[in-house]
Amino acid sequence: MLFDPPESWRKVQLEEVCDRITVGHVGSMADKYVDDGIPFLRSQNITPFKIDLGSVKYIGEEFNSKLKKSALRPGDVAVVRTGYPGTAAVIPPSLPISNCADLVVITPSEDLDPWFLSCLFNSIWGKGAVAGNLVGVAQQHFNVSAAKNLTIYLPPLVTQRRIAAALSAYDDLIENNTRRIEILEEMARRLYEEWFVHFRFPGNEGVSFKESELGKIPEGWRIQELGDVYQINPEAIKPKSAPDEIHYIDIASVSPGQIDKAETMQFANAPGRARRIVRSGDVLWSCVRPNRRSCAMVVEPRENTVASTGFAVLRARSVSKHYLYQHVRADQFVSYLVNRATGAAYPAVKAADFKEAKIIVPQRDILSDFDKAVAPMRSLIHRLDRKNANLRAQRDLLLPKLVSGEIDVSDIPMPNDKEVEAA
Repeated sequence: MLFDPPESWRKVQLEEVCDRITVGHVGSMADKYVDDGIPFLRSQNITPFKIDLGSVKYIGEEFNSKLKKSALRPGDVAVVRTGYPGTAAVIPPSLPISNCADLVVITPSEDLDPWFLSCLFNSIWGKGAVAGNLVGVAQQHFNVSAAKNLTIYLPPLVTQRRIAAALSAYDDLIENNTRRIEILEEMARRLYEEWFVHFRFPGNEGVSFKESELGKIPEGWRIQELGDVYQINPEAIKPKSAPDEIHYIDIASVSPGQIDKAETMQFANAPGRARRIVRSGDVLWSCVRPNRRSCAMVVEPRENTVASTGFAVLRARSVSKHYLYQHVRADQFVSYLVNRATGAAYPAVKAADFKEAKIIVPQRDILSDFDKAVAPMRSLIHRLDRKNANLRAQRDLLLPKLVSGEIDVSDIPMPNDKEVEAA
């Protein structure tokens, strides 16, 4: 470590303060997954400080019993080996039994707090230390030997726990906001289904139905192509008149329902695919391997924000943006895109696939009522997203100062929800 730690901190190799450092299962898993069973974590399930079960796989009891070496238990620290090596999270009590593939699995001893260890790995120092110990040519990875030999400065256990408690307070607020976002998203989804799938909208009593190419729909509603009511990829940057600086959204920047970041860069240095201009209310949909996880609405972007040409940009024209967003996230639309995708290695859809998609267009008064119901939910979701971005920024600024002993643990500023209300 390139800092001068306090005298009470001792220099150790990681294996000296761990009961176990091993690797998750390495091998073919194609025929081992089951629909429901024991959670089987992979690198995509490990994010900084948090286990993400959004795309988790499952294995059966019998196969799990054969993988005792890679079994996980609460309090273990799971560290990514490839992709984003060094990213770490503690296995929570809510996962009493789980297993994993291709992760470094660490069981801290009584001298090492698991949350402090995850702070070390996720800090700037940790990222640098892991990057300096990667092996492999075709695909570099962080192996068990490098983890065992990692040299760290270890504060007294009480200090470790104070540091972990301060940083976990930020994560608790982030998690609380995330749960609120999930509830709001579910409310919007259910409202859409009630009104526009099951047709149980306000005043539906006594409404007559008619046949259409999408089945029975209420009288007065119509079927149109998506391209008739929404613009597809409406604007693109012209290189000769491009601004000096842009804010670029790529596929990796979008997680389910939200845009995590828009990287600021000089246009001259931007990837050639940084072309699609986006504005507030536009909906982004990934064209490659289409799925609901790469779909999000753009809200209050900075000036000169552009998206990768790997996205389709959908802009409301004669029908509301909130109805569009819920429509393109619905199971039926996702299935439509998946069935239209072509290509073996990287199945993808084209702009024409979006334009030709059929959409039910309700009467204007129904759409207006839907907007009035959903708009406040979307507004709150956006505010909570910004709160979380602020909390992460504060945590990440504090993290390296704490794990290096640069600031006294007793002087740690604790997060206050009111202080991060405005982003």
